Amino acid sequence: MLGALIRTIGHFVYHHPVVPQDTLRPGPFGRLKIALVTDFFTAVSLSVDTRVRCMTPQNYKDILRNWRPDLVFVESAFHGVAGEWRYMLAKQPRYINWYRPGAIFALVRYARDLGIPTVFWNKDDGAFFDAFIDVARNNFQHVFTTDSSCVPRYRKEVPPDTTVGVLSMPYQPAFHHFTGFSFVRNEACFVGSYYRYILNGRRQFLDMIFEACKRIAMPLHVYDRNSNRLSHFLEFRFPADAGLHLHPRVPYTETGAVYKHYAISLNVNSITDSETMYSRRLLEILACGGILVTNSSPVVERYFRDFCHIVHDAPQARELLTRLAAGPAPEDKERAAAGAAYVRSLHTWQHRLEQLADTVNF
Repeated sequence: MLGALIRTIGHFVYHHPVVPQDTLRPGPFGRLKIALVTDFFTAVSLSVDTRVRCMTPQNYKDILRNWRPDLVFVESAFHGVAGEWRYMLAKQPRYINWYRPGAIFALVRYARDLGIPTVFWNKDDGAFFDAFIDVARNNFQHVFTTDSSCVPRYRKEVPPDTTVGVLSMPYQPAFHHFTGFSFVRNEACFVGSYYRYILNGRRQFLDMIFEACKRIAMPLHVYDRNSNRLSHFLEFRFPADAGLHLHPRVPYTETGAVYKHYAISLNVNSITDSETMYSRRLLEILACGGILVTNSSPVVERYFRDFCHIVHDAPQARELLTRLAAGPAPEDKERAAAGAAYVRSLHTWQHRLEQLADTVNF
């Protein structure tokens, strides 16, 4: 099976960052025990506020039976921590998986047999609703989405006694927080991915911003999240003719330093028609006091417009970037500082844990 072969090769090729596990933390959720099937960003963020264990297809029975977590939390993970769940949650073509991997389904059954509450969170709705719907149907007690428009779709798919609701994207202030303004370069940065074959609107917005920066000679520094991946040149390569200053990926916990170094931080929201879905990067830039330039969406217009610059077209992008090239104005910094305070008051992982506590009763 090709998926299993790629997963095995990845264990030898990639250096996987470590998540602190089963560590008592201060704060209201410091003793809460959460067993995870998530990607690294979520796992390391939750490890700051709670005691976590990262489950694999091999160790989940031991963790559930002997560690006895308060909660099983599964997200729309494409790889899982250390690549342990790669190709095992999202739907895959037959040449990747000849049959549907069963570990995640057995894990949820085992947890429910032990009386441990189970939660599924699709952080990637609505673009990847179909990719993870088989997992979401998997007898979870609680299903959450980042996109409110997907709630009726889940309601049709899951059992009637399953809780369905919105759990918006949070951020971890231990990694992203405001320390005042000390921009070193009046230049732009983008930390993230470039998708060559999917999410066309996302790619088109980035291409527009790249071209705007090129035309006004604004240096744009890209920290490529996929620079270390074997599939980088096939799926994730940034355009060679865009005039970008390409840098290798930086560790996730250090991305806040990038947003504080450059005077302009770019964001792109993959979903542009949602009332609730926004990128994690948007929160993290705001949390650091970054001067945020982003594309539009209903949720951005409703909740974040006072704290960022929303770009709709190429002429507006060129005009804005030309002004910011001289350095942020006092008004830009005031908006950014207000944005940092705003997200800190509403959008941290502790806020989302409070919501989960109210729903799950742990």
